[in-house]
Amino acid sequence: MTSGAQHALTLVLGLLCRPGDRVLVENPSYPNALEALRRARLRTVPLPVTEAGWDTETVTSSLRRSVHRLAYLIPDFHNPTGCLMPAGQRTAILHAAQHSATWLVVDETLSDLALDGPAPQPFASFAAPGGSGQVITTGSMSKTHWAGLRIGWLRAPAQLVTELAGQRIATDMGGSVLDQLVALDLLDRSAELLPTRLEQLRTQRAALTAALAEHLPHWTWQQPPGGLSLWADLGEPIAAELAERALDYGVRIEGGAYFATDPGVFTQRLRIPYTAPPDTLREAVHRMATALADGLPSSAATSRPHWIA
Repeated sequence: MTSGAQHALTLVLGLLCRPGDRVLVENPSYPNALEALRRARLRTVPLPVTEAGWDTETVTSSLRRSVHRLAYLIPDFHNPTGCLMPAGQRTAILHAAQHSATWLVVDETLSDLALDGPAPQPFASFAAPGGSGQVITTGSMSKTHWAGLRIGWLRAPAQLVTELAGQRIATDMGGSVLDQLVALDLLDRSAELLPTRLEQLRTQRAALTAALAEHLPHWTWQQPPGGLSLWADLGEPIAAELAERALDYGVRIEGGAYFATDPGVFTQRLRIPYTAPPDTLREAVHRMATALADGLPSSAATSRPHWIA
């Protein structure tokens, strides 16, 4: 048990990696995970994720042709694109990782948030018998139940879990027992609670897409089959400027550049969460459209902190 999936990733990096190690990471990816990799002084090797998802040959050839300490993947309703990795790709990646001795760190925080079909099977289940020994899976309660419940976990081979537990003693000893008891009760009631959560997200997603179609019809996006956000294409590289101006209109959002492994890309993208009530989402889109119509600054300020959930 960990204090969220981010804590689990940090523990794994601290144990398995040393400064300068090569790490495969999707581009774009979760900004807080990218920051953890940077702070560990690792050499990130980007793997492109487009609206069509992952390219199997690109991923498997990257694993085979170079030595990578680990690869960090979000195959279930990828953050931020919303893509869902097909079963065949999972099998091919597991096979390539096994033969290259690369650890796979698979973030399944969003796996239960399937809005247009059944939830995907755990990534490690696609491995051949004995082939999941290089897989570390992380998860969290924050996206499925409540962001304030900082309960996460990791699954890994027994020896590695023992070593991680020993490493954790030097930092925080262990998580809150009370929070874990609350989490246990919620997990026991998932069959009752999760359908309501999923229906709420479907309603909010529909409200967001309808508002975007009405107020910003020139923007484009692929409706994700699950997860919590849209990866919108604005058609021009103004995402950072729009995010900065939107603050003056009471809307906080982040441009696509914060999800990039390297600077200067995804400047035409916005990740727009549909985690707020429908009326709030409609008003937020209206305000963004107003901010865009009123004109944007020539360049976005960089002094404010960027904390991205």
